[in-house]
Amino acid sequence: IRGVAQRDAPDLRVETREISSRADGDAISDVIRLLKDTEFTYFFAVITDTVMIDKIMTEAYEQGIAGTGRHTWLFSDKFGSTAIGRDFKIGSPLEKAYRGTGLLSAVGGIPGIDAYDKLANSIQQLRENEEDLSYLNARLPRDYPGGKIVDHSIITGQDAFLKSPGLVGPFLYDAVVGLGLASCGLLETSGNEEYFSGEELFEAFRLNTTFHGASGLVLLDPYTGTREPRSALFLLTNFVDNDDASQGDIVQFKGVDTHLFESGKWLKALEPYTFNDGTDRIPSDLPILVVNPNYLNTGLRAVGFTLSGIVVALAIGSSFWTYHYSEKRVVRSSQPIFLHLISAGTMLMGLSIIPLTIDLGVTDQKGADVACMAFPWLLATGFSLTFSALFTKAYRINQIMKSAARFKRIKVEAVDVIKPMVVLLVINTIVLTVWTIVDPLQRETVSVETDAFLRDVETYGICESDHAAIFLAILSFINLGSLLVALGQSYKSRKISTELQESSYIFLAMALILLVSFIGIPVIVIARNDVSAYYYVVAGLVFVVFAS
Repeated sequence: IRGVAQRDAPDLRVETREISSRADGDAISDVIRLLKDTEFTYFFAVITDTVMIDKIMTEAYEQGIAGTGRHTWLFSDKFGSTAIGRDFKIGSPLEKAYRGTGLLSAVGGIPGIDAYDKLANSIQQLRENEEDLSYLNARLPRDYPGGKIVDHSIITGQDAFLKSPGLVGPFLYDAVVGLGLASCGLLETSGNEEYFSGEELFEAFRLNTTFHGASGLVLLDPYTGTREPRSALFLLTNFVDNDDASQGDIVQFKGVDTHLFESGKWLKALEPYTFNDGTDRIPSDLPILVVNPNYLNTGLRAVGFTLSGIVVALAIGSSFWTYHYSEKRVVRSSQPIFLHLISAGTMLMGLSIIPLTIDLGVTDQKGADVACMAFPWLLATGFSLTFSALFTKAYRINQIMKSAARFKRIKVEAVDVIKPMVVLLVINTIVLTVWTIVDPLQRETVSVETDAFLRDVETYGICESDHAAIFLAILSFINLGSLLVALGQSYKSRKISTELQESSYIFLAMALILLVSFIGIPVIVIARNDVSAYYYVVAGLVFVVFAS
């Protein structure tokens, strides 16, 4: 079996487990456990002893690899009619284990195959010809050791005699023909017409015997002289309920011929094969796959939405407060337009937590890809808007105070100082747009662990693109640069009256941001492969930074 699999189905895994015909219960249990450990769902058993087969199938049922509806057992022709004609109590281990099993046997042919039908007709004609039958009786030995005389006409005279070739008859017929052809060939090549040895006959039979016989194309293995499996005819018999013999809580099985295998291929099905689950659907040859995709749990998603909601609520509340008290001197001194822009940027950054909560557990691949790209858009745009507004706000105050120190009147309109902010936003937008078009972030599944069949059993999702590092570096350079410039402007205006500005508070907030980033970013890198930890750290970092 292993050799045929390597030749005809190289992707098929075949493993063998041996058991002694005298094995006790512990040995049987150990072997079944080894079979279970393979996680295979198809088993082919070569066992001859009925009692041993029952013990094995009972143990297989107990360990969950028979009678489950997912596992399929086939037996060699040595199994014979073990499952046929026996009473099984419905629900018993053997009833569940044997249901839907099959027998794979080499046969010489079946009715409907031309060569088989010709042989059947010929032997029936022999049976009906009295002269041929008399010749047959004359050739059968009558005298046996001990003076016993056997009259074979008692058997040859029965109506059932030679009524059908049976399963073995075509093989016997072809064996005789093969030996005859080998003998003829040997006589022709040796030049000796009187005799030859058995070894010479076997060599001639092994090396030169190929013909179309009653059992199909006869091909022999040149090394062993046995029949080449690809040239033999195999019959698959399915054991199913015998409704005529079953009654009450007792069931009997019958054999139904379902498939023929000839010349290396399966022929048209004779009957549907009923598997252990009671259907004709072919069970998977792999165990049920249970994958841990490491999706975010509901609790973590709720935490993310809560943190995002708090930031958004604070941003909206701050903007509303600014609008409500916009006529107050301290508010006007703080420049309301920039306060609104800071609130808007903070709200966008707070909303950036939401795409982090989206994975393939709550959306499809397209939705996950959109969420991946939405995160840098919201974060970078919000960051740029917030800190460019802080920079512009501080820069406007510095320009006014610088002119006042020179006793020079100056009027700085909002439109004059908003230009740097617009430029920064445009640059961020261009970079993000190019990133989205050229090489957008996409949700990719990373394998953590595979099973024995190289299937993923644990994975996690990550947003990646081929050139993500380049675009992130550009955005970081732009926005961290704006942060440093904003810090510089805030530092310059630190000695101005707090009634006119709040640079000291801005400086403290941005210093907090840098400190939290210094600690949080390395943690993000370390926790990259742990989805829950990564999400919690990123969401918490975004919340702390922008709620400040």
